[in-house]
Amino acid sequence: MKSVLELATSASVNISQIDLVRQNLEKALSGKKFLLVLDDVWNKDPFEWGKLKAALTCGTRGSKILVTTRSQQVSSIMGSSNTIHQIQQLSGDDYLYLFQQFAFGDQAVDQNLMEIGEKIAKKCGGVPLAAISLGSMLRITRDETYWSSVLNSEIWQLGNEEDQVLAVLKLSYDTLPLRSKKCFAFASLFSKNDIMAKDELIKLWIANGFVRSEGNFNAETAGNRVFDDLVLRSFFLLVPSQDVIRCTIHDLMHDLARSVSADVYWNSEQDSVENIGKRTYHLKISLSEESSMTHVLGKKPLYLRTFMSRRVYSPLRTNMFEGFLELKFLRSIDLPCNGIIEVPTSIGNLIHLRYLNLSRNGIKVLPDSITLLPNLQYLDLSFNEELQELPEELGNMQSLRELDCRHLDFQELLPLFSHIQNIQDLDLLRALSHFNFGLTHMPCGLSRLTNLQSLGAFYAGDRTGACSIIELEDLKLHGEMNIIFSKDFTNYSCGGRKILKNKDLNELRLEFNGSERYDKEMLDDLCPNKSLKKLSICNYGSRQFPAWLMESQLSNLVEVSLKNCRGCEHIPPFGNLQFLKKLDLRSINGITHMGVEFHGHGGFPSLQELILNELYNLEEWLESHGVDELFPKLQSLKIFACPRLKSMPRLPTIQYLDIFWCSGSLLSCVGRLTSLSLLRLVEMDDMTSLPNGCIRNLTSLTTFEIQGCKQLQCLPGDEMQHLEIIRSLTIYRCNNLASFPSEVGCLGSLRSLSLRGCPSIKVQPEVLVQILNSLHKFQIEICHKNVDIRRQLQHLHTLKELFITGVHGRYKNHSYIGRNNATQLGICCCDELESLITAEPTSNVLEELYIDEIFKLTTLPDWLRHLESLRVLSIHNCSELGLLPRGLKNLPMLETFRVSNCPQLKRRCEREIGEDWPIISHLPFIDIS
Repeated sequence: MKSVLELATSASVNISQIDLVRQNLEKALSGKKFLLVLDDVWNKDPFEWGKLKAALTCGTRGSKILVTTRSQQVSSIMGSSNTIHQIQQLSGDDYLYLFQQFAFGDQAVDQNLMEIGEKIAKKCGGVPLAAISLGSMLRITRDETYWSSVLNSEIWQLGNEEDQVLAVLKLSYDTLPLRSKKCFAFASLFSKNDIMAKDELIKLWIANGFVRSEGNFNAETAGNRVFDDLVLRSFFLLVPSQDVIRCTIHDLMHDLARSVSADVYWNSEQDSVENIGKRTYHLKISLSEESSMTHVLGKKPLYLRTFMSRRVYSPLRTNMFEGFLELKFLRSIDLPCNGIIEVPTSIGNLIHLRYLNLSRNGIKVLPDSITLLPNLQYLDLSFNEELQELPEELGNMQSLRELDCRHLDFQELLPLFSHIQNIQDLDLLRALSHFNFGLTHMPCGLSRLTNLQSLGAFYAGDRTGACSIIELEDLKLHGEMNIIFSKDFTNYSCGGRKILKNKDLNELRLEFNGSERYDKEMLDDLCPNKSLKKLSICNYGSRQFPAWLMESQLSNLVEVSLKNCRGCEHIPPFGNLQFLKKLDLRSINGITHMGVEFHGHGGFPSLQELILNELYNLEEWLESHGVDELFPKLQSLKIFACPRLKSMPRLPTIQYLDIFWCSGSLLSCVGRLTSLSLLRLVEMDDMTSLPNGCIRNLTSLTTFEIQGCKQLQCLPGDEMQHLEIIRSLTIYRCNNLASFPSEVGCLGSLRSLSLRGCPSIKVQPEVLVQILNSLHKFQIEICHKNVDIRRQLQHLHTLKELFITGVHGRYKNHSYIGRNNATQLGICCCDELESLITAEPTSNVLEELYIDEIFKLTTLPDWLRHLESLRVLSIHNCSELGLLPRGLKNLPMLETFRVSNCPQLKRRCEREIGEDWPIISHLPFIDIS
């Protein structure tokens, strides 16, 4: 689900809570038509598929999910008999074309070789992977003799088609260099469909000795070359991802990896414990049962080299951890998310250990014995939020190449909670973002780590024994780095030495402690190399930025973030950065105007995303007439909590605009943003109506949302009728909205309407029915006192879920409201049911009916017998309701019957002895409480 969210949002996802992932996925896809391709699926768990499917039902009608699999069981779980298609083999011409593309690429086709290749292709049986594998293998040579030897190979004599395909793949495998064979075979440790991160895979290869440094190339570079070659030869398949390179492996290639690795690799998802033996060198456990771990330990794989356990926060008991530490030949230990609190001192006995991943656990202190590991190269302690300090003798670990002890950045998490609609609800999150978690300093001696290439985080502190930031000067670091100054840090002197100038960093995050006096001096000394691509500065206390930032000396920057720089009076001229694509400005209270000094002479030529958040004193955002074109590529603008801002410049290409917690006067500038496709307005507390002309010219708008604007009284129907291609309209928690424009019924392109939390709204019932019958999806809440819906429900042809209550505005207490997979109508303040439907519905698709808190209800309405599609009937808090209609037994689709707090009905429906029990006894699910 996380991978789908990354694809939907084009952003990396660093959250593990499945409910939060689901909420963000539903928000990203809601109201949109999408095509999702799930390729090569092997997961046979119907529960997992059910969770993903539920989250994907939020798209508009016409959205599709295409699944490819070689498993009949998977296809039956994920589809239905009329949606399963058996894919036939490629035709001869198509197959030959595919083979040719991989064998020759863009080079001229050698006709002599192609004659041989055509005969080879005919023997491959139409299996695309065989053509790709053989083509990639033959691409490296133009020797006709070699091509002929492949044509005449004994593999074509195999009778079984699958064995023949594996033999073809084995032929490609046999041409690999020895180290590549070992690296490919390592993939058999993972399960089919597992996604592997390139960098972690390479580190594990290096730790196990499969890849070593070569001449001037270090081991990581050599590993990258092996990885890229395996991708080129189609042994690995790249997976779309935002920040890190990930890969997977075709299931047939996985079968090959398993066949060539014999019993060297063991995986709990595909092997039995009995298969663990003396030749088991690499072991991966994905089960959370303690008994499974005990059984594995009991087999004592004494020569184990790699131990991986992915238990997802299920605590790994200390004695079990210690049990694996008895395996003296271990080179790699990979234990993220295992709930580890304490690391045994016996870890210091693993003298061969090269890779140790203890990230995302609950470790507070590391034993000093860890510094006795002479060969440890990779140590990952990231996101152990309670980790208080590192061992004093850390500088003795001379083999360390990478040390990662980053903590969770709550500032980065805030955008993930954008579904929270109340600004007060975010106060706790903001408070957490300033709370000092975990490490506050680094131990002295880091400068002795001469092989260190990557340092995820450096914590600068003043306490006795703390490492000076100057020790970073001689380290040859690259990649990503965070420098965090503890709250008590005051030793702001680098003597003018530019300690990061020689670092080939791609990403740098600097978190200061808000010192108005010293932060500028320190930031000046932390001037990074011009190769830097991403820069983030947090909690900066000085009023001015140093020259290297004001003069745009970092010309290759792609992303910049300034957060909690509350005293700054001038924003650097980021418009001069020609490659800048994303800019995030947050909590900079000293800024009152943005104009030419912000836009510079370049006008942001490449910027695609701009975020202005909590710029409480910003009043004007002006045009820059000296710039040829301002923001020529800007697509997304988010303005949060800028209450004084009243103007913005013309933005010719903007498509997505979010305005939260701002003044309604800012909307006077929206009317000229004619390229907008999404407009979202949230908690504009002083807005009683949209300004004249605000949306009239937004003819490209497809999604329009207004949420939490409690003073809003009306919507401009005369302007809304010009939204000719709008597909989704959401009005939520606008308490004073009194009318709903009838012109919405003329919007032929509208597919989704959500009208909830607006208790004062009035609309003609005939108009409402007309609108709802034209939609693919709707979520509507109305008050019966304001909208007389009597004699109208029989005319609703697409209504699937109906909720009726006698109490005002109780929808929020019921889980049915807010689901994205149906057409839903909620009616409150309704005491009488019979008159809602007065004739037999002409087209009845109602599937779920909820009746709640109608205290005077004594009998259910007669029209229930017409609901032939009804699957769920739920009745709550109807104390006078005393009997069920006999016709209920004849509803052919009814399967779920729920009753709670209905004492008379409970007595009559009592199992076996109740008077009405025969009416419901045949139903598969009955819940009476």
